[in-house]
Amino acid sequence: MNVAVKNVAAPVETGEGTGPIPEEVLARFARDASARDAGRDLPFDSVEILKKLRFGAYRLPKRAGGGGASLEQSFAAALKLAKADSNIAHIWRNHFMLIERLVVHPTTDPFLQRLREGVSQGELIGLAGTELDRRQTGGASPLSSKLVRHGASYRLSGKKFYSTGSIFADWISTYAALEDGTNASVLLPRDRKGLELIDDWDGMGQRLTGTGTTIFHDVEVAPEEIVRDEALHSQGKFFSSTIAQLFLTAVIAGVTAAIAEDAQAVLGGRERTFYFAPTESARDDPLLLASLGERHADAFATEAIVLAAARVLQEAATVIATGAGAEAEVQAAAAAAAKAKVAVDAIAIRAASALFDVAGASATVRSRNLDRHWRNIRTIASHNPASYKAFAIGNRALNGILLPTLGFF
Repeated sequence: MNVAVKNVAAPVETGEGTGPIPEEVLARFARDASARDAGRDLPFDSVEILKKLRFGAYRLPKRAGGGGASLEQSFAAALKLAKADSNIAHIWRNHFMLIERLVVHPTTDPFLQRLREGVSQGELIGLAGTELDRRQTGGASPLSSKLVRHGASYRLSGKKFYSTGSIFADWISTYAALEDGTNASVLLPRDRKGLELIDDWDGMGQRLTGTGTTIFHDVEVAPEEIVRDEALHSQGKFFSSTIAQLFLTAVIAGVTAAIAEDAQAVLGGRERTFYFAPTESARDDPLLLASLGERHADAFATEAIVLAAARVLQEAATVIATGAGAEAEVQAAAAAAAKAKVAVDAIAIRAASALFDVAGASATVRSRNLDRHWRNIRTIASHNPASYKAFAIGNRALNGILLPTLGFF
């Protein structure tokens, strides 16, 4: 079905600047996360709150009206948001990827300058790029979506899937083939006539991210809305895809932190235990306490891994900001993000299952919805299988083979 944006349910004080999300807002998101997931209640209100807080401008330089956050600070904020509600955090993944590519660094392009101003005011960019009928293996391949000259402008027709965040967005980024066969990036306002967003995502996890279909019905595109590669840094696309990959890993780390918190709450309130348990009280059982301790260790480890990788990404971003080539730094960043994914996925999937070692059979009731953590982690981790990442890491380390520059590396 088509989706209309709702109004914010309750006002929130935004303050003058943009920074980390206030704790009271995170607490509000966390309080309602399970019920939203169970009822498949799309978080329009929550996204609007974050827009008012200008969360999407946190990474922009202060001189551009943003928060001036480093990548380490950005990923730390994303992780905390994911701990509160992984769906809401995931909605912002493509935004943070695209602003790094398009507007974080200074630009002389008038259209991108206007986009930068919109982002500084809290606007959200969504992505509708994937075509299910497009050949993936073997490098870049032709796009089915077409961008055809029509007088002084263009017309865009095509169909996309995996449009994460787009139904909540103010801008939609997509890709299409020009008449000469070359591919181009396009950025359009959400309300452009002929742009249809459909909420048909039926995944087992991350149910509220709007990862559905986008259809472009002969949509008018102004020449300036076509973003040419020459307007961007030569490593911009590759590096921004690494941002997207590490963002997903940060969301998984946030879910791992939520698992530790839920495990503690469940064990603290557990009234029954097994007749053969070593203690009468579950909260004093050394086996259950050890399992709880492992969940907290998992949360600590996954956060540390994500932030360590983010520091490597920041080194690449610093070089890109100077205008230098940055090939070596961007490769190092991609390798760090890949290593983080391989490690964090394994820890988090184990933690989501082990939560029930602490919780017991009574916690498997549907009303508690604790299985959402495993479903969400497994769904996010499946975006790019860890086995391919591990292979690329090993091949680079032993044989000096560079990481792929297409896809999310």
